[in-house]
Amino acid sequence: MNYLTRVFIIALLAFPLAACDSNDGAAEKMGENVDEALDNTRDKLDDAADEIKDGIEDTCEEVSDENC
Repeated sequence: MNYLTRVFIIALLAFPLAACDSNDGAAEKMGENVDEALDNTRDKLDDAADEIKDGIEDTCEEVSDENC
């Protein structure tokens, strides 16, 4: 493997590290906030759906005296 090939391979391997920037811009921060808001909304909807399901099952069992 000659010198130029080694330099090229090292440059290719180092490029992804150089491309990663820890300084998030405004759009990145806004995107993270949107993701967090969507996650919170999804969690609340899941909780509400579980409560509705439990309520329907309880009502069904009260009315029919069976497991629903």
